[in-house]
Amino acid sequence: MPSDLLAALKQMQEKENVKVEANGGQNETTLTKQDAIDSSSVELEDMEMEVEIAPKPINPAMGNLSSVLKLRAMASKWKKKAIKKNNLNMAFDDSPELLSVDNCHSFYWTKRRSVPLKNYHDEARAEKDISKFLENPAVLFKIRGKIWKDIAREMLEHIKTLMPNWNLNVDKTYECLMSTAGDFTIPEMLQGLVYNTTSDVVTDQSFVVVLGDMPTIPETHTVFAVLPQNLNLGPNMSELRIICLVLSPVKSKQTKSGIEVGRTYSTLLSERSLRRRLIETKTAEEFAEIVKEGCSSVREKDTKHYQMEKKETQHESGGDEEQSAFKKFIGEIMPPGKLLLKDIKRRKKHYWSDFTDGMDDRKSVTKYVTSIIFLFFTLLLPVMAFGVLNSYNTKQAIETRKGILAQAFGGIIFALFAGQPLSVVQTTIPIVLFIKIVYTFGVSLFNVDFLTFYTLVGLWNGFFLICYSFTGISMVMAYCSRSTEEIVGLFTSIAFVVDSMKYISKSFDKYWCSDVGCDKSIALGILIVVFGVLFIAVQVYNFKWSPYLSRAKRKMVAEFALPFSVIIMAFIGSYVMNDVKMGFFTDDEYEMDPIYTPFDFEPMKYNGCSEDGSNLQKRAAAKSTEPCQAIGPGAFVTAMFLGFIVSMLFFVEANVAASMVNSPHNKLKKGSAYHLDLLVTAIINIVLSVFGLPWMHACLPTSPMHVRGLADIEEKVEFGYVKETVIMVRETRLTTLIANVLVFLSLLLIPIPLQYIPIPALYGVLLFLAASSLSDFQLWERVLLMFTEQSLYPPIHYVKKVPQKAVHTFTALQLLQLGILCGLSFSGVAYLKMFFPFIIIALIPIRNFLIPKVIDEAHLDALDGSH
Repeated sequence: MPSDLLAALKQMQEKENVKVEANGGQNETTLTKQDAIDSSSVELEDMEMEVEIAPKPINPAMGNLSSVLKLRAMASKWKKKAIKKNNLNMAFDDSPELLSVDNCHSFYWTKRRSVPLKNYHDEARAEKDISKFLENPAVLFKIRGKIWKDIAREMLEHIKTLMPNWNLNVDKTYECLMSTAGDFTIPEMLQGLVYNTTSDVVTDQSFVVVLGDMPTIPETHTVFAVLPQNLNLGPNMSELRIICLVLSPVKSKQTKSGIEVGRTYSTLLSERSLRRRLIETKTAEEFAEIVKEGCSSVREKDTKHYQMEKKETQHESGGDEEQSAFKKFIGEIMPPGKLLLKDIKRRKKHYWSDFTDGMDDRKSVTKYVTSIIFLFFTLLLPVMAFGVLNSYNTKQAIETRKGILAQAFGGIIFALFAGQPLSVVQTTIPIVLFIKIVYTFGVSLFNVDFLTFYTLVGLWNGFFLICYSFTGISMVMAYCSRSTEEIVGLFTSIAFVVDSMKYISKSFDKYWCSDVGCDKSIALGILIVVFGVLFIAVQVYNFKWSPYLSRAKRKMVAEFALPFSVIIMAFIGSYVMNDVKMGFFTDDEYEMDPIYTPFDFEPMKYNGCSEDGSNLQKRAAAKSTEPCQAIGPGAFVTAMFLGFIVSMLFFVEANVAASMVNSPHNKLKKGSAYHLDLLVTAIINIVLSVFGLPWMHACLPTSPMHVRGLADIEEKVEFGYVKETVIMVRETRLTTLIANVLVFLSLLLIPIPLQYIPIPALYGVLLFLAASSLSDFQLWERVLLMFTEQSLYPPIHYVKKVPQKAVHTFTALQLLQLGILCGLSFSGVAYLKMFFPFIIIALIPIRNFLIPKVIDEAHLDALDGSH
């Protein structure tokens, strides 16, 4: 070995524990170093010398980098002289005996993940972060330190000088910016990823954004360090010229967190030309000016990209001009029946598979069985509750047995012939409200037979629905956004709550008094049963989030929340509190006399016209104390007008339910069939009207809940929140078909055992349906955000993209529309109630023409996009 190189190695042995040995005719040198050079090997061909270096990162803070570099320089010198006298092998030895005197004392926990660049157009917070920095730009140019611990202290001291009111403890803050392993490495940072000439992904080593969460600082602060020359801070940081330090409070709004602010500056620094200009700056003012220009440049680029995407979308949907869009709309719906035939052709090829798909898969069969049981109880129990309401509103003309028969007939026909069998048809609260309006007009205003008038209204309703299906008017629903769907859905949930509260209020008015015949125990019993069903059902439904049992078993238990709660409270109401007369749907005041049977098929049976119902005890009586008048021109025109209004209600609610079922996030494969569904709904309701049975259509929230029950859902945790993604949905007709067959067979369970279900339990079912559907509505989510601490906001896409003020403004506007709809629907004036379907229709133009004048279109895209 050359003498000067051997002398250098001996010197390193004395200072840095380097062992030198001579073996035979060869000299072998073993270097024991904690900080090995980060490269796999260096071959010195002319000397037949090989330097093997362990893949460990350089740690400049240990102070022995210079010796290693000196050794390399001397080896290079000897290589140039081409001395080949010795075969010298130099290797850094990683053996535990030489590296450490003890075993591992701790471990590195390394977690790397890719985060996207920040979109300065979509994410409003980006420009606010930049503006805040520009108010008081913190930039260091003369950095004395050469290692991270010294640089970090200089940057913290600068922040302390700029923010004296913070009382920043540099030592404690410094500890948060260092690895807990004691090796002075950076624990959390952002670096850019780029493609090199061979299309491999490599790290951009010219800048780094260091993140630090501090428990003591009041707000986020950013400081830059512009280095005079390339600085090596370790692996993937050997050419640093710009260091950005982002300090943020531990508890802060998600959009103001360190990672989000870091994304803002990382995106800015990822622009190479901008980065070069920043490196050349000499003053903080010059640096701030370039940052401002860069912010404008990035936003302009992102805005152009957004506009290009929007133009492409408009081009695909029919062009930019309104005239071309109108012509396209007319071309699509003409000639009449064109879209209906398309629906039939689209679904015809899948008809047989709707019955066979999944039957050879055990998991799918299990899903089918649980969905059938869930649907059976979700259909039967509400229809019993609606039957009680209809019986009270129509003086027993439409009662529970009729409701069950109507549900079975309509559900089976829809399951067999509808285009989208995943939609669930059912009588809804708005229909119950409208039946009451029809009764008021027919009996109170015109003194005609209610069922005759009801049939006439139903026939007009069916006629208009058939017209809608043939003319393709459902294409208008393309303008129905998510916000409109959610207002309608929440209106249905509120209607459930309102009717349940009305029932409880009337019970207390009737029984909570000191008069003779009042029994306070009845009022208390009703309250216990109603909220008992709600409480038990919610607890069982939430069992799926518990740690007990397996995930599949927890979900199966949650599916039976409704029947389980009803059975328990029915037992308590009928046996434990059997001396409390809470009422059953088979009581005389809720049943026709004689009792209605499904084999009584006489259409438009004469019912009498007495408004107080005193002459309705004998439904088949040939005489009445108050004879009905014939249907005159006024009643005929009114029936047509009411039929048109209720057809509007059917059109909007059925299409909204179908839209939520066909939502892109459900990933359905067989296509939609809005026009065919509307035609089948029209035929079903014509038959129901003729036989005096309650109307129905595809409804909320049962339809989306049915789809969810048939879906495979993947759950991911992001920033501490569970995000659910639908993998696939089983598209079948069997679940709705079998469930409605079971509903029909449940007529055999009257009076035993269904008569033992107390009426309060049925109203508890309505409350549970309202409560369980809330989590599906983004509007409800945003209402809760109004009362949520900002630091606890979930990482939802619109929270990142839309300013908080715009989010709350949009929520308030939706609540205003919902309030007007509820106020009109639940008012005591029947003549106002009948117009609530028009309010639902009006929600569409309000969203498309008025709301954009208040809230920016880009923010609306984020808030009110597809599901």
